[in-house]
Amino acid sequence: MSASTTSSILNLTKTIIGSGMLAIPFAYKQDGIFTGVLLTIISFLMTCIGLYFFVYVADFISFVKKNPKEQVTFETMCKLVYGDKDYKKNSVIFNAPMFLQCFGVCLSYLVLIGGIFHTLVPKYEASTYILLTTIVIVPLCLLPKLDNLKYSSMMGLGFICYIALFIISEVFIDSSLPIWNKDTVAYGINWLSISSTKECLSSFSILIFAFTASMNILPIFNESSDRSLKNIRKIILTSVGFSCGLFIVLGLVGYLSFGKYTDIQGNVLLNYEKKFVTNSCLSFVVLVSFPLMFYPLRICTNSLIDSFEIYFSSISPEETQPLVSENEAETTMSEKRFNWITFVNLTFIYLLSLLVKDFALVLALVGGVAATAISFILPGFILLKVLTLEEYQIEIQQYTKKKGLLITLSKVLMCFGFLIMILSVYSTLTK
Repeated sequence: MSASTTSSILNLTKTIIGSGMLAIPFAYKQDGIFTGVLLTIISFLMTCIGLYFFVYVADFISFVKKNPKEQVTFETMCKLVYGDKDYKKNSVIFNAPMFLQCFGVCLSYLVLIGGIFHTLVPKYEASTYILLTTIVIVPLCLLPKLDNLKYSSMMGLGFICYIALFIISEVFIDSSLPIWNKDTVAYGINWLSISSTKECLSSFSILIFAFTASMNILPIFNESSDRSLKNIRKIILTSVGFSCGLFIVLGLVGYLSFGKYTDIQGNVLLNYEKKFVTNSCLSFVVLVSFPLMFYPLRICTNSLIDSFEIYFSSISPEETQPLVSENEAETTMSEKRFNWITFVNLTFIYLLSLLVKDFALVLALVGGVAATAISFILPGFILLKVLTLEEYQIEIQQYTKKKGLLITLSKVLMCFGFLIMILSVYSTLTK
């Protein structure tokens, strides 16, 4: 069943808007208002380009195969570039950053929920609450299908909207907030200057993390009733544009409400007195979002194992076991392999969550490495590789007259990604 344009917009928007938005006021605190808004807009523009590049390659594959309804995946792209024999071992260039992104997001969820419950009930340490989440999260992660989570996911999106409305409405309801104090200088409202270059670059990673949606852009393309580039462009611009507007509003309202007292952990909800209901809603969102992100994490883990087996053994690609079949989302691996991949990933995520206490730090590192790679480096790389394939030069000439421009833009996007990755990670680790 094909998805309407409206449905595709909602799905992509839901992918973008999540817990990362709660750290945006913290990012604005470090950047200053002008720089924060500017970096948000830059993140918006570069994210749109990266998403469009993935769709552009997907549409080209449909053109080459002369099948307008061709189901395109990252694996399909890898096959086009490296051929049927070598794509499996080279698919690590897709799966590695996807793995890091999903792993990092899951980690950030646990760190966030531990901090939330510790603030609400300080009697126990955050680590205690993190361990208690296993009662809910582990059973959900053992489900082989995500279909059972669709209703809770819709509720989660509703709670996210409630949280956003709460943050925005509180500035008009609560007259005690610093924003209403005439002496805004006393509250450290910073309009133009940045606190430091390192903190600015680190907060840029948080913004990049918040915009990340590459993992779902191809399914949205595949399911769209109108797969024309014009319509997909509309979907991307509408979804990312709405998210950008929401992020700017939340960043401004959250930061202006508290100034320099904006929570240092990166969760703006911790600043509000009326936080029990909102944080309870957020806790539910995190609990149902964790398995949604863990599912692709398990797929990436399985694919990486296949790649390493091919690299370091005599196993052929045909002997590996994909997690998901080509025709339907069903578990095809053995129950044993499914369970131990789940166990190992959950164990490492929980162990790290007990060691890491800073939600904003996790977002900055994941955004600086994984999100940057997925959003900028990878789409630029794959488009460049496709456009320079000698065996498809005739098809490329038939498909586009902007080959030179696209090659230049793909190089620019890759360079931008590498630069931001290096600078942001360095800044985050040394600040």
